[in-house]
Amino acid sequence: MNAPLIFIEEMKVETIIGVSSWERALPQTLLIDLEMALPQITSTTTDAIGDTIDYGIVAARIKSIASNHTFKLLEPLAHLIIETLEKEFKSPWLKLKISKPQILPQVKAVGVIFEKGTRT
Repeated sequence: MNAPLIFIEEMKVETIIGVSSWERALPQTLLIDLEMALPQITSTTTDAIGDTIDYGIVAARIKSIASNHTFKLLEPLAHLIIETLEKEFKSPWLKLKISKPQILPQVKAVGVIFEKGTRT
């Protein structure tokens, strides 16, 4: 049996990001999708928040990283988020997608997907 996952879908975060000066003039809204494997399966039987990963705390951590850092590219932002979450929440597997909506004409969104660890 694979480890249970928590997920966050289309979380909106504001940050200064982009290569062009017009992109960096004002904060942009990014969309974050995240899947994280739980470090233990105990939460499926104990019903205790301490035996799982609190997605509210994860969401707050992502928002804090995005609002307190500025990057030109999505890649270093994604790397910082995934490394921080892995370290702080001890997740054995994470998948992170960051989308920049409507940044290119006739394109819904562009972005990056990072996956780290082993899903067991």
